[in-house]
Amino acid sequence: MNTMEGVHMAVAAQFVTLLAVVVGAITSFVVTLLNERLRFRREQVRNWTDKRLEVYAEYLNAVKQMNQLSRRISAARGIGAYAQKLEGEEGLALLAEAEGRRANAAEMVALVGGGNTIAAVRDLNQEIRRLEWIARGLLQPDAEAWEACNQAYVKALNSVHKQIREELRIPGAFLPRALGRPATPVLPRPTADQDPS
Repeated sequence: MNTMEGVHMAVAAQFVTLLAVVVGAITSFVVTLLNERLRFRREQVRNWTDKRLEVYAEYLNAVKQMNQLSRRISAARGIGAYAQKLEGEEGLALLAEAEGRRANAAEMVALVGGGNTIAAVRDLNQEIRRLEWIARGLLQPDAEAWEACNQAYVKALNSVHKQIREELRIPGAFLPRALGRPATPVLPRPTADQDPS
């Protein structure tokens, strides 16, 4: 092998080494860039999931407060007697405030929610408004219609919970609320050895 061939071989070896370094650097850059983009996307998804959960919780709390107030005001009017009564203008003022919170929270759900969740929320809004109208005296149900309204509310609430769980991929089984009247608590009876007489 002559000197020229040796020089060419040395230059070729240096070129291959330099090419390998360049290819390695480009590959490393591309992999790093792709990893950063994936990390950013995962972080965005996590942030949106957290935000949605916060919005949904705020909405559900507002609906629950409206339901409780509607039941209490209705009980004072002689409808659905199993709630603690709340009478007069104070109750109606509290109900109006709760409705404002529910409406604002529902608007946020419409802004950040998924389609199926928004549709379920619209159904629940309709049911909670019906209970509000009963509390305000705009609707006059009999006992059977009152129970049907409450069952429709619970069914719509279950649907919202189910849709939120599916949308946010919350693990675990969904256990819907039971339909019907609240259970009457039963006190345990004393046994013969506990009887004070």
